Amino acid sequence: MAGNTDIEESLQRLDRLTQEEARMASAESLKVTHDVEVKVIGVDDRVRDVEGKVEDVQDDVQDVGNKVKNVDGRVQDVRGDVHDVCNKVEDVDNKVQGIGSDVNDISCQVRDANRSLSL
Repeated sequence: MAGNTDIEESLQRLDRLTQEEARMASAESLKVTHDVEVKVIGVDDRVRDVEGKVEDVQDDVQDVGNKVKNVDGRVQDVRGDVHDVCNKVEDVDNKVQGIGSDVNDISCQVRDANRSLSL
């Protein structure tokens, strides 16, 4: 019987050690799970930060798009102003040509007058 008692005590001790090992493995598993959870929460926060920055960039891009549209409108306005200036320059050119013709006519008249006076 003494042999049986030693075996039973050894089996009980083995059972306690096995249970303690299982508890330690569970505790380690919980620790790893907690560490992973903390890291996932950190990644989630960073993803939210990136998401916010992407939204800010999107707003900036929309603002740039609106500014480009405004510039396009201004360029069209300038194009119209340049066209108007071009028309005015053509008008001035025509008037200068008209004045040139008048000067030629006057020059001819002065020559004719000088000839008549010299005869």
